[in-house]
Amino acid sequence: MKKLVLFLIAITTVFTLTACSNKSNNKSMMDDIKEKGKIVLGVSPDYPPYEFLTSENGQKKVVGADIYLAEKISEKLGVKVEIQEMAFDSLIAALNANKVDMVISGINPTEERRKAVDFSDVYYTSKGIFVVNKDSEEIKSAVDLKGKKIGVQKGSTYETYAKEQLKVDDKDLQSLTDVPSLLQDLKNKKIDVVLIPDDVAKIAINKSNDIKISSFSAENDPEATGMAIAFKKAKDDNNKELLEQVNAVIKEIKEKNLFEQELDKYAKLAAESE
Repeated sequence: MKKLVLFLIAITTVFTLTACSNKSNNKSMMDDIKEKGKIVLGVSPDYPPYEFLTSENGQKKVVGADIYLAEKISEKLGVKVEIQEMAFDSLIAALNANKVDMVISGINPTEERRKAVDFSDVYYTSKGIFVVNKDSEEIKSAVDLKGKKIGVQKGSTYETYAKEQLKVDDKDLQSLTDVPSLLQDLKNKKIDVVLIPDDVAKIAINKSNDIKISSFSAENDPEATGMAIAFKKAKDDNNKELLEQVNAVIKEIKEKNLFEQELDKYAKLAAESE
């Protein structure tokens, strides 16, 4: 009888532990964020007007249109935003390593990236621009790029585009982690052309009178997929509620053109900043 009682207790314990374990494992991403009281944002702050560094009361601060979007999402969720700065090509890895909850950093939701992470709806679409030095020959077609050293941001869709669409040789491709370094190399004539989104290019032109935008734009532009917010790849739809809330915010700001207004605001700020 004692053995039977012990056996029944053991079975009950197993079922209880299993139920608790399943409950814990089924915790949604929304539950986790609410529990923490914050949503951790991964961002590469070298991409004005989307995200860049400025100084406020002597303290470094990350600002930009993407940060505005993150703050609107945090308001919707009733939590705070905690910003984690890192290189652009480290963002998705950080997401899947649970170091951040979401990534908003001008990321295009390509098919390849969709295999690794989940994406929100598209919140903005830009286009690619070729930037050259003012004393350089005009880039009128892809043929004019032959033999030129082309700069792109490491880990960006333009890095893949340059290799696969433009067929740029490795020796002619300069991939750097941040856009300011690319533009500096352009001015120093270490590279001949930089391929970046139009909003970023326009700020660079406003800040420097020795570079210009080429008349040739990217064909089959990878930026045409738009920008979206990345989240860790979900199991059993455990990010469904979070995505619904995030997409509701995106829908609202798109209907009111709020993101474009923030881009204009931060473009002026970035152009004025040293």
